[in-house]
Amino acid sequence: MEVLSQSGVVERDYIPASGSWAESTVFSLRVDKSQSRQTIDAPIKLRFNNAGVVNGKVVDVYVTFNSIDAYRVQQNADYYNPNKTVVPFLTIDENWGTKSIQIMDYIWAPHPNITKDMYGSFALDANVTAELKYQDGTPTDLKMVMLPSDIDVALNALGREETFSIFDNDTASSKIIKNPSYALTKTVTGNKTTWHPTKETAGSWNEHNISGFAVRSETNAMHFESTTTAVSGSLFGFYAETPKSPVKQVSTDKVPSLAGQAVDYTAKYTMPTPGKDIIGSVSSMQMIETFDDRLDFQSLSVRFDGRTLSEGGDYSVSRNGQKVTVTIASKYLTASNAGKEYIITYKTKTNSKIVQNRAVIENQVTHSVDNILLPSNKVTTNVLFKKTHQFISGTPNKNLPTEVLNLLPQEQNGLENGTRVTPESPKGNKTKVSVADGNWTFQSYDKSSETIQDKDAHFIGMWTFEEYEAPVKEVFNSDGINIDNQEVKPGDELTYKITYKNTTDSNKQVTITDVIPNYTEYVRNSSSHSIVQNKRWLKWTVTVPKDKTVTIQFKVKVDSKVDGQELNNTATVTFGSTALSTNTTKNKTPFKKYVLPETGGQGTIYYLFGGAVLTTISALWLIRRFKQTMTS
Repeated sequence: MEVLSQSGVVERDYIPASGSWAESTVFSLRVDKSQSRQTIDAPIKLRFNNAGVVNGKVVDVYVTFNSIDAYRVQQNADYYNPNKTVVPFLTIDENWGTKSIQIMDYIWAPHPNITKDMYGSFALDANVTAELKYQDGTPTDLKMVMLPSDIDVALNALGREETFSIFDNDTASSKIIKNPSYALTKTVTGNKTTWHPTKETAGSWNEHNISGFAVRSETNAMHFESTTTAVSGSLFGFYAETPKSPVKQVSTDKVPSLAGQAVDYTAKYTMPTPGKDIIGSVSSMQMIETFDDRLDFQSLSVRFDGRTLSEGGDYSVSRNGQKVTVTIASKYLTASNAGKEYIITYKTKTNSKIVQNRAVIENQVTHSVDNILLPSNKVTTNVLFKKTHQFISGTPNKNLPTEVLNLLPQEQNGLENGTRVTPESPKGNKTKVSVADGNWTFQSYDKSSETIQDKDAHFIGMWTFEEYEAPVKEVFNSDGINIDNQEVKPGDELTYKITYKNTTDSNKQVTITDVIPNYTEYVRNSSSHSIVQNKRWLKWTVTVPKDKTVTIQFKVKVDSKVDGQELNNTATVTFGSTALSTNTTKNKTPFKKYVLPETGGQGTIYYLFGGAVLTTISALWLIRRFKQTMTS
């Protein structure tokens, strides 16, 4: 017992054990003898620690005396005795009953060392609240059961009687159980329901059953009043009904963060014993299951005493959101079924919400017996995490093609907290992807590893783009000297060399084409590879392994008719939809020299006419040569 608060007019005395009497603590009021009635507000508040364990939690009992009205009923010898100054109002011991207090206006057992109390001078009206609370501070779902007893002093000559009252009884209490021998009568005045004695009782059985009863509160508290008669007292016990709690099991303690995963629950309920596990008979029994919002309820089945029950006749099912309630038919709520077991199997599946919410899935079913809530043990299912990958482009203004995105590794589910993971290589360990205009090359992930800690592991891999290496065109003279951008003469043999390196991600069959320059002629059988040709067009088809190089060579002969033209040559390498052009080689050719012919005289007119014509032709030729020169 712990005193939480105590008024300055309250005195506390300790009575040691003596013989068959257990030790006792008595609280008394120092009263003003001159007043016929006085009210003492908040005289005392007590807490009884570790009063019991319910639903696996330690329960404390709080008893608060809200007020006491002290009435002077007679001025007897004790009243006039100046050494007697207090009126007892509360005795704490286990002489009359366990888990109980006695509200009484005298001290009993004998107390030779305590002589300050008045006997028979004052009667009391005590306004009290008793409350059950879990010691850990969590909200309590307990119902208080109270056993008021020994209410047996009928109205006496002093105008007092022992009574017991409940404030707002219609809403405050949910069940009252009385013995058939019960002898109290009930009246209602305002918000107070009062029980009055009709006869005196003696002995424990009579005091509990004839002049007492059992009442269950709607909540964890009871607000009541007890009156005394100078001298009298009543016993008040505080209890909680404790039927056997249900036992819960879950089919899996781990589930991947994917929709459609089965999570099934089994709950076992024991039918309570009427009059033992609960007060009176069982009037209603429900099994209440509330599923996590990441679970979709599918179905349930109920077995009782080894056989499967039928929905509708044996039980009913109601749903309200995630709450599923099974109500057992009244025909099963009999004392003959006490101690028998119900087994309910619930089938559920995860929904899409589990992808976003990875918290542990907790589940606890509740057995409701006459509105007494009995929670089961709590079962948990860990939602596992996953490893995912993402590819990004490391080249500005270039988006990753589908061919690269298709290499993303698959996500890996089923990873627990604390798991250290590393990123996966692109599918098939492929780190180079060739597309029409070049190569995408995988560089690295943003990190080499990650430890799962309440979130998914996510790795970001970077790819960069590079255009294909262009094939190279070269031109050589007969001495093997590169003569690009140098002049060649009629009759020279030129050797063209085409070099292509396959920098793609696979072996390629390539087609190399070359249109030889005007004023040149292909030198027969000069090609280094098999060739397809027509008059000016050359084509080779070759297979080039990945990362290997092919070189094509062929010769042309400069035409004797060349006259200052530039011999330009470009080759093209194609594969698939890709076409790569080489650089262009350029070779100038010299202009031919022209000499005007000598003329003889056949007469002045012929000479002049012929000279004029020749001069005109020469001028036109020079203009043409000038234009060709400017063009080249």
